[in-house]
Amino acid sequence: MKTAKTSQWTTFQTPACQADFTDSALQGRMNQLWNTNLSGFTRQGITGNPWTATNSSDQTWYFDPTTTNISEGVYARITWSPVPGRIKYYFPNTSNANMWSLADTGYDTNGATFGQIPADPCDPSDTTKTPYGPYGPRGWQDEYCEWSITRNAQGQIVRIDFTCENPEYWNTLWMVSPQRVVELYRSTLDKPQIALEDLYLRDAAGNPVIDASTGRPAYNPLNKWNSGTASTSSAGGAMHLTSTPNTLQTEIGLGSTATTPRTSGNANPNTLICCAQYGQIGRNSDPHIGQSVNLVVTPPNPAISPAKATLANPPGLYIQTPSFNRITAPRGIDPSTFWTIKRGQNTLTDGSGNSMPGNFILHAVFEVPAALGFTISDLQVDGVPVQWAAQIAQTFNMQIAAMALPQSPGPVAQACAGSPAVAQAQALQLFNTPVFDAMIATPITNPVGQAMNLASNSTMIAPHIEPGAVRRPLTLVLTGLLDPPQLPTVSFGPGVSVVAGAMQPVRYAIPGNTYPSDSWALSLLVNVDASAAPGLRDALVNNPGQTATIPTPALLNIVDPVTKDMA
Repeated sequence: MKTAKTSQWTTFQTPACQADFTDSALQGRMNQLWNTNLSGFTRQGITGNPWTATNSSDQTWYFDPTTTNISEGVYARITWSPVPGRIKYYFPNTSNANMWSLADTGYDTNGATFGQIPADPCDPSDTTKTPYGPYGPRGWQDEYCEWSITRNAQGQIVRIDFTCENPEYWNTLWMVSPQRVVELYRSTLDKPQIALEDLYLRDAAGNPVIDASTGRPAYNPLNKWNSGTASTSSAGGAMHLTSTPNTLQTEIGLGSTATTPRTSGNANPNTLICCAQYGQIGRNSDPHIGQSVNLVVTPPNPAISPAKATLANPPGLYIQTPSFNRITAPRGIDPSTFWTIKRGQNTLTDGSGNSMPGNFILHAVFEVPAALGFTISDLQVDGVPVQWAAQIAQTFNMQIAAMALPQSPGPVAQACAGSPAVAQAQALQLFNTPVFDAMIATPITNPVGQAMNLASNSTMIAPHIEPGAVRRPLTLVLTGLLDPPQLPTVSFGPGVSVVAGAMQPVRYAIPGNTYPSDSWALSLLVNVDASAAPGLRDALVNNPGQTATIPTPALLNIVDPVTKDMA
């Protein structure tokens, strides 16, 4: 750990302090939207789940680094392997070759996909099985790092793109400038053939879906250039994360939940993760991150002070520099020359110019120059010839930079999370209706053949609505309804009126979740007074006969109209 002794940034910085606009007005707009989104995610994490779970709310030992005095803060690195740990966890007899093949493609060397796994790994008495997930074109790459592989006509690997960029950033960037997004796709993936129209979300008839938040076509996060693990000149690439748990909002939620001390203790990461109900057993990331955070809050050594914790600003997930000494190239050529940082940076300083721990790489390319006359497939990792990109992934770690803020006395341990006797209605997510309709109707293929749709790749970014808006169609996704379900009441606070319409059952993975779940989609028509105060609005939902007192934070954003030709 390293004492920060820093003056804080008063806003959330973009990941790795990435600046993607040379135009100061556009970058300023991006910074403003990003800070708004991260402030909302942080409030959601601290609030937790007081509606449909017990001992899972008011997680105040997680803190907002932009509103808390962090002059005595201490940095800490939390690192893990990007190779999907759950493959070996559930299939321990899998050979290394099959594990690498599964990590790269979703299929082993014989063309077989993942077997079934326990439906509830926290309950050994439950013998129910379920298909291995997360589902999706590269859903199994669930360690906050995903990659795509380019092979030549002979099947040799010529390029690997590694990314850990969160989807929320790219959705925010799209809201500012779709044109800048397509330019970054082209330059990062080195594919000038990518067209703006390739990135559009489309309805069943193939027409672009207009996002009322911007008045422009909506973004498809699983467009053909950011889908799957095979990259060619006509499709494929890894621009940002797509596995449903791989979101920044989820990482904030995991970190905040992990700050709650548990009566189970924190000596065993799997015991802790089952008690607190965050993440998945068997990952290299979730159990280790959660235990690391919990040990900061409740250290086993009484000589160490307990501390509040947070993701250090700028919050993000970062690729670390590979251990190049594990890689051998022909003619003794230095393999570090094959590594190019496309986005992010090797080092980062905080608001006071102090060095932050680790590397802050967002997108890296591993590629042997064609002039050398050999390919990645001619390399060795740990003395084993390279056939799979996962072998290169084994040579580096992922990282979050955390911050601890010593406190005294420490928090009181809570019992394990559970189900309440009576659940309250919970607002989960809000969409502009045309965007939701298109996403829920778009099927997504995956190796295990499970039903999946594009709504699982949505984000928790609040839809924008302007003062004076009339009868804006929005869709609110809910859980915790009565059985049988009855129409709940919905409020977004002063100056916003709501008319609730039809309600239908839906199934998708709420952003950040590994598996799809059943919930309800409620159609709304929303009016906003011309004098309504701008900013994020919470959603308070009540079942008939129930009175909830805690709203879901940051689901709607009232903003001044954005000039449509700004970008």
